Amino acid sequence: MGRKIFIFGLVLAAVLSGCSGAANTPKAAAQKFYNALEKNDAKAMAEVATPETVQLITMFGTKIQGMMASYGKTKSITETIDGDTAVVTVTFENGEETNLDLIKVDGKWKVTMSMDK
Repeated sequence: MGRKIFIFGLVLAAVLSGCSGAANTPKAAAQKFYNALEKNDAKAMAEVATPETVQLITMFGTKIQGMMASYGKTKSITETIDGDTAVVTVTFENGEETNLDLIKVDGKWKVTMSMDK
């Protein structure tokens, strides 16, 4: 019985670590960011964006919501990683395309935006 529990624990740990690793990509963070924008879910957005980005989105929330509604759903997402930074290119159903900058913070990818860009 003890051996079965031990093996089950190993399998569970492997599955959980595989799931969390697969979700920790720039593409996954960008998708979660856009999903949070669509739903106006600040909590979900804060999980995948820097505090400065969340503040910026909050300031321009209604304008960004309107822009997102005109774009439609995401059609494709590609990523380019360079160390602890990444650029994700998002193409929407209406053909619009945008780039998101991401940085790695404490091992997790976060969308980063500023008024300077």
